[in-house]
Amino acid sequence: MNPTTSLDRRFFLRVIMPMFGLIALLLAGAIAGALMLSSKQNHLSIEFQQRTAKNALGHFADELAGMAAGMAGRDETAAHVIGAFDAEWLVSHLATDESDNFFFVLGPDDRTLLSRIDGRVAPAEARGVLPPTFSQMIARWRAGRLADTVTQLIAVDGAPVLFAITGVHAVADAERPADGGYILAIGRRIDRASLQYIAETFMLPNLDYEPASGQATEGAGRLRLMSQDGSMTDSLVWDPILPGDQLIKALGPGLVLAFAAYLVLTIVVLTFARRAARIISVSEEKALHDPLTGLPNRLLLLDRMQRQLDPLRGDDARAAVFYLDLDGFKDVNDSAGHAAGDAVLVGVARRLREFCRTEDTVARLGGDEFVMVISTDDRRVAEARAEAVLAALTSPYHHNGHLLAVGVSIGVAMAPEHGLDVAALLHKADAALYAAKQGGKGTVRFYRKTMRSERADGEPAALEAAGL
Repeated sequence: MNPTTSLDRRFFLRVIMPMFGLIALLLAGAIAGALMLSSKQNHLSIEFQQRTAKNALGHFADELAGMAAGMAGRDETAAHVIGAFDAEWLVSHLATDESDNFFFVLGPDDRTLLSRIDGRVAPAEARGVLPPTFSQMIARWRAGRLADTVTQLIAVDGAPVLFAITGVHAVADAERPADGGYILAIGRRIDRASLQYIAETFMLPNLDYEPASGQATEGAGRLRLMSQDGSMTDSLVWDPILPGDQLIKALGPGLVLAFAAYLVLTIVVLTFARRAARIISVSEEKALHDPLTGLPNRLLLLDRMQRQLDPLRGDDARAAVFYLDLDGFKDVNDSAGHAAGDAVLVGVARRLREFCRTEDTVARLGGDEFVMVISTDDRRVAEARAEAVLAALTSPYHHNGHLLAVGVSIGVAMAPEHGLDVAALLHKADAALYAAKQGGKGTVRFYRKTMRSERADGEPAALEAAGL
């Protein structure tokens, strides 16, 4: 490669790329900040518009409540209702406002004494015409004073109606309990004219009423018109004023460029992250595996054994630990050379892998010593597996046209029979291995307590290296 080209590449990777990455991060931060600010502004604006719509309905409710209280709290009204009931006088003097779609007078037993609906007087029972919410309003009012007024939005035939109920009383009786009193109830529909008035007065563009059964308007500002019993889910909807959207439109070109920069940065970071992950994976593989055979080394073996024999696993904390040592390996090394010895070790590793199930582990501790851990606490199963391994490993190995023969001795320790401590199990398996070698080699021996200190030449090198 041309030295100049190499230098340019290094400069690009070490200077240009970091600078570009920093700029991209700043742009991404600007995008995120703009989007967050826009969302916050829109949220606050919609909340304000919802409060405005609610206050507008509250204004209507207060107006209707004041009118109802003004009608009912007069001595003259009390005389024509409580004294001698005069429906004609009530219609001619009180039920005169055409905007009052519903006008009812109810007696102490809540029966309807006068019913005027949409300008027509008819013998209709209010509680039969109106939903149960109306009866709930009456119950709430009767728990207070005669002069109290209760207002609520009620769904009548799928349309919202604002109701106000209060007690008919003489001025002097205003503080008397409402229970047993006469009731004046007035209801006004929230019609198109009312909506238009609210829209113009309170700046809620294209305000409309949306029944719960209708198709929901996408993207609209919305105020749920829900009664206290939760029975009404109609809505007021309008075209929301969204200052955050205006901000995004103004910053649009810059945001597009910022987003493009962010994508570039993401691709670059992911590319380098994948490379770093591969490097780390390879490094971990080398750190935890024997370079010659590819088998797990002592570090990985100890980790897997600690996991498998964790007491928290309960009955699943079981294993048979095979400690293997090749017989005659030194002779192969001395007579055929180290390359031949390495070929034998690779062959042994390959054959051991073939005996491993998914839950088993086979590792090389060093030299010609191997450890195999199988998931069983059954001595018969362990013995059968060990004999099969012994038979497989004693078959000759091929190297450069020559047959190389080695034997193997196996010491076995069982968990939990011989404990769950990893270091102790390996020591016990090694003691059993020593007994196998002393007993003629090429055999399988299980650990016994009498083997505890039989090894006369000290700890095996592999265990010393492992710190065990």
